[in-house]
Amino acid sequence: MGLDKQNVDLTENISIKEKIGFSLGDTASNLVWQTLMIFQLYFYTDIFGLPAAVVGTMFLITKIWDSINDPVMGIIADRTNTKWGKFRPFILWLALPFALVGVLTFTTPDFSLSGKIVYAYVSYTLMMMVYTAINIPYSSLMGVISASPSQRASFSQYRFMFAFTGGLLVQALTLPLVNSIGMDDVEVFSADMVNNQIVITENGVGASKLVLNAGLDEDDVITKNKTVIVYREDLKGEIDTTTDILYLEEGFGRYELSPETIFDSDVPLTNLNVQVVNEAKGFQGVMIVFGLMAVIMFLTTFFTTKERVSPSKEQKSDIKSDIKDLLNNKPWLILLVVGVISLAYVAIRYGSVMYYFKYYIGDESLVSSFLVSGTIVTIIAISFTEKLCNRFGKKKVVIWCQLIAGTFTALFFFVDKSNITMIFALNIIVSLASGPPAPILFAMYTDTASYSEWKNNRRATGLIMSASTMAQKFGLTLGAALAGWILAYYGFRANTTQTPEAATGILLMVSLIPAAGSFIVAGVMNFYQLDNKTMDEIEGELNARRARSN
Repeated sequence: MGLDKQNVDLTENISIKEKIGFSLGDTASNLVWQTLMIFQLYFYTDIFGLPAAVVGTMFLITKIWDSINDPVMGIIADRTNTKWGKFRPFILWLALPFALVGVLTFTTPDFSLSGKIVYAYVSYTLMMMVYTAINIPYSSLMGVISASPSQRASFSQYRFMFAFTGGLLVQALTLPLVNSIGMDDVEVFSADMVNNQIVITENGVGASKLVLNAGLDEDDVITKNKTVIVYREDLKGEIDTTTDILYLEEGFGRYELSPETIFDSDVPLTNLNVQVVNEAKGFQGVMIVFGLMAVIMFLTTFFTTKERVSPSKEQKSDIKSDIKDLLNNKPWLILLVVGVISLAYVAIRYGSVMYYFKYYIGDESLVSSFLVSGTIVTIIAISFTEKLCNRFGKKKVVIWCQLIAGTFTALFFFVDKSNITMIFALNIIVSLASGPPAPILFAMYTDTASYSEWKNNRRATGLIMSASTMAQKFGLTLGAALAGWILAYYGFRANTTQTPEAATGILLMVSLIPAAGSFIVAGVMNFYQLDNKTMDEIEGELNARRARSN
């Protein structure tokens, strides 16, 4: 590349405190991002009552504006100059709006079907806009927090350990909090035992499910908990079939349930406790809790970090040139494709987990433990990212991780649904292989910013990171849209027993479809050329240039 090899010191002494403070910003982001990825499609179809095809189309259409919004935010951030720097101020200004809009996105107003669709479009679009406005500057901050590629890789490792910790919190807490916060008062629910039947009358408003707790008399030790979903066919025509709203707006009405059809052994009715969980209220409450946590974490990021890298004083502000440089940045273009495909297949797989356990496996209670066990392994894997990169290089680590993840994801298709142990084991292996690529890819994005500065004598970190985040968000939205369309194609109907075709579609979404995405990413990564040695030489010359210009 004709680099001017200078003996430039790229080492910086940055405290662990700052790395942790910076990384908490991604924990905050993921409290919402992971909730969107795992539960948004399920929330819209099974709780808000929107048809799957409508939701899939909405995800894609809203991306038209979001595609413009991301680079615009990057351009704005690059041209912002305050006493706090270019990127940190946005974290301070937007922490509270980020939390408020997150709550609105998981709120279910009592509108007609058309009104609900409009509300979903508006609230989801606002969520993506605010996420962009705070996350683009946050991602760009990693590009200016240090001039050292190794320090940026270290920041990226810390960042993604904390990012997946945010995901872990979402996976571990969301459904238990939904059940706890959404538990309706006994005033709107009654259960009477008549002729060995549980006769239920529930008049609450919102999407609800029944939870039966059975305490068995066998040595007074064994306790069974069972969640019973009231399906359409169980309600014997009590749903207004003139609309596509899938939940009753005024409760279940009168419903009879035989305990022996739910539990494997006889349960004395006197030991049964029956409750109603209003999932609509529960999800809204969860987002209030996550929003407050996110505000505290973002403020911690703002107060503990520092911007150390700035463009050359000779650089002129030119949006047209910045965009031209971006489109001619071949390493970034490769990462663009990788980012879209990666997030698309991840969105399909994670977005289908609720459906997989609720409708295919038949045990929704396994969702949290399935996700949490995988994420714990992912966090452990991320802790080895820096060592793996130093030994094998970023490119090789990403390729091999994608090949391993794709192979074991495909095996989900062939495992019997009764073999829960094997299902969990496969997920642990997939999660282990999925850990390193995430922090590596974001470190690579910052490398492409330095590459662009070296090649064009111009640095536009905000634009590069915003365009990269746009690709990630487009991948997420594309994956969510495809998930909705796949469900509709195979005949999915919320809150009813699925047809064999619909069950097959759900199974494909957690196995062969995301596996194909992993293999494609591995193939595309072969064309990436910025290895460790090249980046050290680039940063050495850039530091020499900055020293001469100051």
